[in-house]
Amino acid sequence: MPTRAYRDVPSSPASQFLIEDQYTRSVYQGILPNTGAANVSTVGKEQYLALIQEDPTVTMDTSTAGKTSIKFGKGSVTVSIGTAQIPTEIGKIDFEVLDAPTPFLLCLADMDRLKVYFNNTTDELVQGNVRIPVIRK
Repeated sequence: MPTRAYRDVPSSPASQFLIEDQYTRSVYQGILPNTGAANVSTVGKEQYLALIQEDPTVTMDTSTAGKTSIKFGKGSVTVSIGTAQIPTEIGKIDFEVLDAPTPFLLCLADMDRLKVYFNNTTDELVQGNVRIPVIRK
């Protein structure tokens, strides 16, 4: 009889998989590749503020406020408050900054532009010979 995964007892309590202070300005959580974000890379204001604590050279261009409107699921539309260009190992990425509790979300269009793909068998972003580990949280 096959084992049914949903009936197995977890080996670790679920609390070990929660991110403390998730998406606040206290801890920068990194950039998440997001197949659901097709055309625009976005970040919540709090995670932007967490990043600039680590890299004060990053700035937000507020002249682009209102350029982008994003709707997460069935929620209401959120309008961007500016754009931050983030230098990364795979190139510069423009993130629309939102007043919403979200991480840095790397969209498919930017992955295509940068010629990057996610290898889920090795948990890496791959760009030619460049390999960047992706940590599952």
